[in-house]
Amino acid sequence: MPDSSILLPFFIQGLAFGAMYAVTGTSIVVLYRTTGVVNLAFGAVGTMGVHLVWSFMGGSLIVPEPQVSGFGILLFPALVALCAVMFLIYGRVFAPILDKRDSLVKTLGTVALALFLMGIMKERWDTSKPRGMHFPTARFSIGNTVVSTTQVLALAFAFAVVIGVGIFLRRTKTGTAMRAIANNRETAALLGVPVRRVEAIAWFGAGLLCGCVFLLLPSLFKSMDQVTLTWFVIPALAGAIVGQFRSLWITLGASLLIGVVESMLTPFSGSLSFLSQIRKMTPMVIAVVAILWISRKRTVVLAGREMS
Repeated sequence: MPDSSILLPFFIQGLAFGAMYAVTGTSIVVLYRTTGVVNLAFGAVGTMGVHLVWSFMGGSLIVPEPQVSGFGILLFPALVALCAVMFLIYGRVFAPILDKRDSLVKTLGTVALALFLMGIMKERWDTSKPRGMHFPTARFSIGNTVVSTTQVLALAFAFAVVIGVGIFLRRTKTGTAMRAIANNRETAALLGVPVRRVEAIAWFGAGLLCGCVFLLLPSLFKSMDQVTLTWFVIPALAGAIVGQFRSLWITLGASLLIGVVESMLTPFSGSLSFLSQIRKMTPMVIAVVAILWISRKRTVVLAGREMS
């Protein structure tokens, strides 16, 4: 049974992963509210972007430390741009084809995109070979625990994204248009909101966040495994479900909790094998508990109104 000093690194790592879940969940929530699409291709697009950049570097995107070459620095915005362009193309070309269908069919369209990209990656790149993509990082100590700047940056980035997206939605013309579409798409169109353009901006924004997440994610995973990175979106989806696809702050809190619980169960999985399975189910267990609690709360409120 690990003691508390051994658990601290897992707690910190869990916060870092939870932060990445939170940024991904924020992207999912905003895109869903704007377009009605639950974007399950987030991980696949990010993974494809990472592999393209990795391949362009000849199989090793390990930026020299502590001095970062100018060429290496240019590849980081290139990754973000690649992800943004891929999502923009999907949002402008393929998403409108499914526009009149229900949300399930729209979501299956992103699953098809994810599987298509996974097929290309499996054919083009051998995941059994060791590879690395490391964001420039330094390390410092908290007590006996070593913390990387990548972990700190991930957590700070998550809070910055939630705050920034909240301000964007409330204070900008485009953000107001997104909220109008989320509330009533038909009415927004009648009032002159350029629905297609706003949706394209939402897809492009999702791509920007995707690229930023995948700048940090391979370093946190210490791996570029295609399946692991592609379906990284599932725990993030659980955070969005807890937030009811509405609240960015609840999505952030739920995502951090999921990341921490997953990570804290890791050292116990060796001695207690059943915890390994529970660890894998953590995101959905938390989501189901939250749904049941929300449903119970609504039932109590409705019962109170009927009695009054």
